[in-house]
Amino acid sequence: MQRLIAALAFVALLAACATAPSPSREMPQLRLAPSALGRSLNLQQHLTLQAPGREQQLDVLLEADNRRVQLGVLALGQVAARLDWDGKTLKEDKASWWPQAVSGARILSDLQLTLWPVPAIQAALPTGWALEDSGDARTLTQDGEIVTVVRRLGPGVVEIDQQREHFKLKIESRDLGNDAQFSD
Repeated sequence: MQRLIAALAFVALLAACATAPSPSREMPQLRLAPSALGRSLNLQQHLTLQAPGREQQLDVLLEADNRRVQLGVLALGQVAARLDWDGKTLKEDKASWWPQAVSGARILSDLQLTLWPVPAIQAALPTGWALEDSGDARTLTQDGEIVTVVRRLGPGVVEIDQQREHFKLKIESRDLGNDAQFSD
């Protein structure tokens, strides 16, 4: 019962963080080809979500190669969601308790904003949006307003600061056995 209550609290937090801004201020949804990543990944990730007055954690398994991106989200020891992106179709499988407001499309987009090469992202952004990379941080702006900052905090550790949506996501990654590097 305690696990269920904790899961429901986590779900409510994610749903609150996924509130959609007005259409003109909505984040662009990146749909970059897996091959544009330019390398393979096999990562175990620990995510810490911080929103005003709350903090939640979950784990992710991520595999990517030049053909597909596969992601498994684990919350409280249970599979919460699975994503499979082949560059054309995004397949999602969500647990019944996982909030509908937390979309696989948004997860994929944030993943690509964090890991894909800057030139590939820049080429995919709509008019008015820009991405700058200073080495330790990527800054996504819309018409000059900072929307998202992705900071590299150390080897295998990044923080996504969703300034417009008022939450942060810290991602700690561990390579599970290939030559993947957690940087550009």
